[in-house]
Amino acid sequence: MPERVSHTTSTTPQSPDSGPAPETVPSSGAEAERVSAQAVDLVAPTEALRSDPALTEGFKSAFGQHPAGIAIITATGPEGPVGLTASSVSSISADPPILGFSLQASRGSAAVVAAATSFVVHFLDADDVDLARSFAVSGAPRFGDDMPWTTLPTGEPRLTDVRRVLRAIPLARIKAGPSLVFNAAVVEVLGMEGSGRPLVYHQRQFHGLSEESVLGLRA
Repeated sequence: MPERVSHTTSTTPQSPDSGPAPETVPSSGAEAERVSAQAVDLVAPTEALRSDPALTEGFKSAFGQHPAGIAIITATGPEGPVGLTASSVSSISADPPILGFSLQASRGSAAVVAAATSFVVHFLDADDVDLARSFAVSGAPRFGDDMPWTTLPTGEPRLTDVRRVLRAIPLARIKAGPSLVFNAAVVEVLGMEGSGRPLVYHQRQFHGLSEESVLGLRA
């Protein structure tokens, strides 16, 4: 397990008021959407949104061929730890460190993350693929005795076998169509050394990058 490196200071920003936390993990559907709606800070304008089958298919095809890194986002819910696999995590700013991601607001675990005052983002390597699959399938066993994890002093669950890990607090939750788009301030670095083989998602399959995938640059 990597050495814990903390970037937390005495001036660590506080998360905005997200409204009442759910008393139980909401099931998918209307209840999850209701819980997520309570945490929304801003609703994006809808005038430019278009529901068009051809546009949707073209969009899915374009992004299906665009590789994305894989992360697991965990938080503490009313019934214990929750987590989900996400391919939308991105860097927004390095100084100060801010990351962004989006979640489908109609899913139970996503509603818990939406209401959380903090969460942990685990960036996966190729040897974490089993974790990625487990957290991507609804109802799959998580946080059991056979899954190495611990509870941080701040209360969030951390997957101890994952080597690149950030703890963050939400800055803004923006409702955009059926999704919630998060901006979050990184307040602690719990691990930053990966295996050198990041896990990516491309054309509905998991892939591991390696030295063999490096393209030589022309002089």
